[in-house]
Amino acid sequence: MTYWHKIIPKIQSLYPGGASSGHQPAHSVEYWRDRILDIIYRSTAILGWIAYLPSVYLAFIEGIWWLVAFNTIGYAWFVWAAFSRHLSFKLKAVLLLAFFYGIGVALLIQLGPFAAGSIWLFAFPVMTSLLFGLRPAMGALAVNAITVIFFGIALAAGWVVIGFMPANMADKWWVISANFLLLDTVATLSIAVLLRGLKTALEKQRQTRQSLEEKHRELQQANENLRQEFAERQRAEEEITRSHEILVTVLDSIDADVFVADIETHEVLLMNRHMQESFGGDRTGAKCWEVFQDRASSCDMCYSDGIVDENGKAAGLHVWEGENPVTGRMYLNFDRAINWIDGRLVRLQIGMDITDLKRMQEEKLHLETQLRQALKMEAIGTLAGGIAHDFNNILAAILGYAEIALEDCRDQAVLAGYLGEILKASHRAKDLTQQILTFSRQAEIAPKPVRLSSVVREAIKLLRASIPATITIRGELHSDATVMADPTQLHQVVMNLATNAAHAMEKNGGILTITLDDVKLDARKETIDGLGGTGWFLQLTVADTGQGIDKVLQERIFDPYFTTKRKGKGTGMGLSVVHGIVKNCGGDIRVESAPGQGAVFRVYLPAQKTAIPPPEKVPAAKTVGGHQETILVVDDEPQIAHVMQLMLESLGYRVTAYTSSRDALQDFGDTPQAFDMVITDMTMPELTGEELARAILQKRPDIPVILCTGFNEHMNEERARRLGIRRLIYKPIVRNALADVVRSILDN
Repeated sequence: MTYWHKIIPKIQSLYPGGASSGHQPAHSVEYWRDRILDIIYRSTAILGWIAYLPSVYLAFIEGIWWLVAFNTIGYAWFVWAAFSRHLSFKLKAVLLLAFFYGIGVALLIQLGPFAAGSIWLFAFPVMTSLLFGLRPAMGALAVNAITVIFFGIALAAGWVVIGFMPANMADKWWVISANFLLLDTVATLSIAVLLRGLKTALEKQRQTRQSLEEKHRELQQANENLRQEFAERQRAEEEITRSHEILVTVLDSIDADVFVADIETHEVLLMNRHMQESFGGDRTGAKCWEVFQDRASSCDMCYSDGIVDENGKAAGLHVWEGENPVTGRMYLNFDRAINWIDGRLVRLQIGMDITDLKRMQEEKLHLETQLRQALKMEAIGTLAGGIAHDFNNILAAILGYAEIALEDCRDQAVLAGYLGEILKASHRAKDLTQQILTFSRQAEIAPKPVRLSSVVREAIKLLRASIPATITIRGELHSDATVMADPTQLHQVVMNLATNAAHAMEKNGGILTITLDDVKLDARKETIDGLGGTGWFLQLTVADTGQGIDKVLQERIFDPYFTTKRKGKGTGMGLSVVHGIVKNCGGDIRVESAPGQGAVFRVYLPAQKTAIPPPEKVPAAKTVGGHQETILVVDDEPQIAHVMQLMLESLGYRVTAYTSSRDALQDFGDTPQAFDMVITDMTMPELTGEELARAILQKRPDIPVILCTGFNEHMNEERARRLGIRRLIYKPIVRNALADVVRSILDN
């Protein structure tokens, strides 16, 4: 007994419900039908062996093999179906009823009316009523009635023969059948009616429970709605608080003055932190003109009128700019009429401090002016380089033809004198071209010992030709000392100072005085500000009798782009450049001036300890001529090519001249050994001088090449040497210099 109490719950725990009980509510009839069917199957599976074994044994002894098979198959079905989760309720119920009916009929026929067959047939409609309800049960009763009637007919007709059947069994069977059907009908109908009533009660209970659950859900929903409404209200209050905090945080973090004032009463209603810091604290409640304008009454021009239209409605944004008398700073103000929290119109103003922005804009305009000026100077430099190149080509032809003509008319003194003047003028033009290149900053700067007096004399010559005759130039040069500097830069210093002085006297004329003196500074005397030591200095003084310079302007005259001249008369770079050159030379510059008393500029430059001797006149060396060597001359300018051919032929060379670099290359390629030297221009169409030199040296690497240029910023002597070019010479070329260069290269 103890063993079964242990094992049965374990078996039941494996299958807690039937095949379909999990799909029915626990309070429904269908659920309990499913549970009953499950209990029948499991009980039969567990306890069915009690009936199975005797039945099989008896059938086996009597040789009823079909009954053995039927019982075995039926019991096996019960065992398998009892623990299967995949069979539906209807299938299991139908097969169960079929088993009940089948075994009942089989036992009735085989063993007679007094065996267990009647019991199984009795259970057939009762179980049908229990599992399927009244109508199927009535059908099962009809089947039972047909079965017993048919069995009675079979007994009466002798179709069924039972060996131990008593006498008059057919008559007795009808009595037994009537009682059997009566009791079976009563039991079946009672169970069916009971189940129907139970189902109705359960349905009402389900409806009641469902109604209660619906009410419960409604109450829960109402409670949830109240909770959500309360939460929403709480969130709204928190959001309002948070929005206020955000608004205050944003307003206080803005680097601008924000305030709100009543349009009618001018009372300040709100000020952000930045405005409180700008105007000395929170002045809420005071009049706006008291706080922001430091006035005792309303402003003469109140901008509140501009933000409200004639109908008293907001008129849009009003932007204005002005200086605040309290802070002394410039503001860009944005005014707008808005609805305040109580519905009235108020003035909202956001004032941005643009003082620094204004200064930045001025600096930007200044930088843009500097950039435009720099671009203009760059353009002028590029133009100057181009002019110098073309001018050198022109001078090359003038100098060349003049020298050849001078050689041909040595015996004609008058004509030779004219030609000599042409040569002098050409050399002066050559120097002027060099000055143009220096101005355009396209000439190399090379500091070396320079006799400043020579530079000043050359500058005075140029000045006499460029300034008005109403200005007298006086040169008082008392020193021949030298300074370490670039001569072109020193020339620029003298020219800039003298030109500025001439401009100061342009209207009424005057005297321009340029002096040069040796001065010695020592520790016992007052030293010059900005000089790093003592000793001998060259003092260059440029003085004028012009209108003078105001004391305030004297502090800015050396600033880049600062000028007092009207537009188009100056760039503001002259004195700045002078100041930079002097400082780079280790010197200093000072100005002394007063309005109406002219100006004096003093430049101090360190003097060199060793002076360079004055240039000695060396007798001209005899020009060395050629020995009938053949020279290929290439220049796209016909005049230059022709004059160079004449000069070389007059020196004893044979010359083949070309104005086309491609034709010259083709001729050289045909007979490269026929030429002893190539002289080519740099800037040419088709092939440049550099390209032509490369091509010629590829064909014959040992041939000497001379490259000529009026000016080219991409070519210098070092680059020429890397290309294999023997010499780089600049136009205009003097005949004697050309003779020396050609002869020295050919001899070496």
